[in-house]
Amino acid sequence: MIKVVYVSEGLITKEDIETRGIPDKVCEISSEITFAYTEDLAALKGCGNDMRKANLRLEKEGPNWVKHSPEFLESIRDAEIIIMHYSAAGREFFDAAKKLKLLCVMRSGVENVDMVSAKEKGIVVCASPGRASEPVADFTVTVMLALMRRIPYTNMSGTGKWTNALMGTEGMMKNSIVGLIGFGVIAQKVAKRLQGFGCRIIAYDPWVSKEITERFGVEKVDSLKQVFEDADFVSLHARLTLENHGMVDKKLLKTMKSTAYLINTARAGFVNEDDLIEALKDGTIAGAGLDVFSQEPLPEGHPFLTMENVIVTPHVAGNGGDFILRSVESPLNEIRHYINGEKYDCRMNLLIH
Repeated sequence: MIKVVYVSEGLITKEDIETRGIPDKVCEISSEITFAYTEDLAALKGCGNDMRKANLRLEKEGPNWVKHSPEFLESIRDAEIIIMHYSAAGREFFDAAKKLKLLCVMRSGVENVDMVSAKEKGIVVCASPGRASEPVADFTVTVMLALMRRIPYTNMSGTGKWTNALMGTEGMMKNSIVGLIGFGVIAQKVAKRLQGFGCRIIAYDPWVSKEITERFGVEKVDSLKQVFEDADFVSLHARLTLENHGMVDKKLLKTMKSTAYLINTARAGFVNEDDLIEALKDGTIAGAGLDVFSQEPLPEGHPFLTMENVIVTPHVAGNGGDFILRSVESPLNEIRHYINGEKYDCRMNLLIH
């Protein structure tokens, strides 16, 4: 029998997965599968039971600071397949899971997984990069429209008085250039949503072919700098790596039009926040729409919370619909591929299996 273990970090509970029939969905894949549930609160407890803080620390530091309980390590010892969300899969985790062959992560990135240890153990790691694509694409375009139409400036709700807007300061999407950094699933859906507005869309992604961008009516450009120079909106959709960490800095921001906006619904690590704050204050760029931050929640009085030319939201771009069902869709598909000996859809390592 093939044992599949679902690991809860405390955010998605046993009741959550049972209510949605996830154990049954897993077992329906093959009569050879048994399903088990376990709970791993080590990262959560290591951060004072603050889930957001635990997730941020995993993204910044990786998983090896987490010390699992003996009970949890025993619960994964005979698992052949593990499904997890924000739990930590470090060296201790992989040493304990002696029969593990496939690790399915219910999120777009694998910052919470020690990929070196996975490779050493010969374990395939798959992620769920498209799980939040629909709501994030909706959110991204919404923020663009709100900034272009200067809604943060002209919104009268809560003021108790009528405000006369300055005519001629609003933009129009038809005359705009939208630049996408990264052209994966989310960026492609953003492009599809923008097509009806008649704007020009450009993208920089060295890993995506010109044929793919053209399929979405998008012009592929050769450099990051060109996107920042040409675009009226620069929207970040790449995967965060050591190489692109902090890439949006003072030098790059100064290449943007003074009327342009930066949108970040991806990862806070792309942006040098001090440089962005300076650029927003001195008018280097017109404004920004930000959903992710290096410190969450932002402390009271933080510059981003005091600026009129910024839309600031509390890391909610991926919300929408049933995120648990959206998140488990990819793991279910990867388990089917494992059972049938097929190629994985969202494999994150290059092991031969």
